[in-house]
Amino acid sequence: MLKSDIQIGPVYHRLPKRIRAHALVCFLALILYRVMRMRLKASNREESPTRLLQQLQRIYQQSVRTADGQALHGLTEMTPAQRSLFTVLQLPIPTPAELSQPVL
Repeated sequence: MLKSDIQIGPVYHRLPKRIRAHALVCFLALILYRVMRMRLKASNREESPTRLLQQLQRIYQQSVRTADGQALHGLTEMTPAQRSLFTVLQLPIPTPAELSQPVL
């Protein structure tokens, strides 16, 4: 069920390193799903994590490079419902400037 929520199809690996990496990604996805469910429940929200992900999927980042080489970054305008989900999940609302900077 979780793999369908985060849109991951079945993956077949042979190499031990890839099998471990796949198991780690699946485990992290499960933890994130459960944390989302726990925080929604703590905020008395009725949505499921699946519904939450569907709403958050509609947020897009755009990056454009102008003719003079300047990089411009934008973010779709979030609905009040999407903004409230960030609050419920105890996450900061992303800005285009933050998204354009990779975090290592």
